[in-house]
Amino acid sequence: RCPLRDPLPPFTLPPPQSPLTPPRGERQFAQYRASHSGHRGLFLKMAAADTRPWAEQFKLSNMMAQEYENGMTGAQAVSKMKDLLGAKGCWPPDRESVPEEWEEALLLRFFIGFKKNPEAGSEAFSDMLAWRKDNGINEIRQKLLNGLEPSEFPRYETVRRFYPLLKCGKDKHGCPILITLTGLIDPAKLVKAVTLEEMRLYIIYEMESKFIKLCQLTAETGIFYRALEVHDLKGLGMHHLATGPVGLLRKVVKEVSANYVEISDKVFILNCPFASVVRTVLRQVVPARSQHKLAVHGALAEYEQVLGERAAREEYHECLFGGDMPEGLNAEEGDSMDKWPKVTVPARDKKVVEHALTAGQTVLWNVCPEALDVGCSLVFNSKSGKSTRVFEGEERIASLQRGSFQAEEDGKLVLALDNSFSYLKQKVVLYDFEILNVQQLSTQSSEDLSAAAGP
Repeated sequence: RCPLRDPLPPFTLPPPQSPLTPPRGERQFAQYRASHSGHRGLFLKMAAADTRPWAEQFKLSNMMAQEYENGMTGAQAVSKMKDLLGAKGCWPPDRESVPEEWEEALLLRFFIGFKKNPEAGSEAFSDMLAWRKDNGINEIRQKLLNGLEPSEFPRYETVRRFYPLLKCGKDKHGCPILITLTGLIDPAKLVKAVTLEEMRLYIIYEMESKFIKLCQLTAETGIFYRALEVHDLKGLGMHHLATGPVGLLRKVVKEVSANYVEISDKVFILNCPFASVVRTVLRQVVPARSQHKLAVHGALAEYEQVLGERAAREEYHECLFGGDMPEGLNAEEGDSMDKWPKVTVPARDKKVVEHALTAGQTVLWNVCPEALDVGCSLVFNSKSGKSTRVFEGEERIASLQRGSFQAEEDGKLVLALDNSFSYLKQKVVLYDFEILNVQQLSTQSSEDLSAAAGP
């Protein structure tokens, strides 16, 4: 039987169950027909699969000339997006955000990334331009273009220990290979080691660095480049289910990723427990248009050959094949947080911690709940009776907070911890007050002080 001529296999209706209810078979048949409504189109697409060489398929000029499912060519979609952006006053954009040589490819990324819908793509594109302006992303881009190395990213050594991202070589098409050691990500330790804003800033630097490389490759070669992403789940455990820290991390990644669209060509998920089950589930939840990008594999014996078909072994990191981990990732946490004092705040209670300061002293302060959230404020009360608010969270804090404060006169720094809202659970909070010496203060800028405030 030819699926193109007879797309639905025969279906036999069972006898009615009851004269008072619709036949169960009819309901089944309706569901079956609805679920196979795209059956014929699916076979037509399979029959018309693109067999051109990779470079031809993703040549930018060919993608602009290609007609997509909505009946528009890439060039028509890009032109319409420009008109829509122009009507909003967003086109032409500032050339720091959208260099002229990146223009067409960047718009095409948003068109493809938003279901080949020019209206949705232009809306997301205008949001991206506003986000870059509001967050000073073009200043970050300039630093990267001027040669800023990954090891110089904010809080690099601390973040990479609990959120390891590896930049490796290139696959056989020239796509950059980016590896995330997902199984080694420790959300609970990450939110204790860095503030939410520091984590966000680090991820922005990483994403912007990746995006610049892809845009430059596209501009130089005329080929629509995307990255090969590898997520290694080895080490996955119950600590990855800590809902509070995972939620904070997901919030940051979601915000940043929304502004870097269509940058992955293929995603390999390795060392996945119950890989066959996961593959079945993903087929149900991942849109058909994206399933070709995702490949789920179990242990090394299953994925070694697959990786080899995409790139030479030396282009990956050896840790994927049982070799040593990257330098620094085997080390213990080793920071001073273990030595910080702790205070236990009982349920329905408050606690206050005081630290004396003399005029001219600068203190680097850190406050971090051990597990659950707690209300927190930090105030400096001078001997003259003046009160200065140093920190007060708008909401209860659930992760590390840090900062610096210079006392203009003698007084006390008062840390107030509020757990009065909790009826059952006590909270354990770590804190630290470090006095910065005068010589160090005279040679460091405010930006340096912020970086020095880490654990």
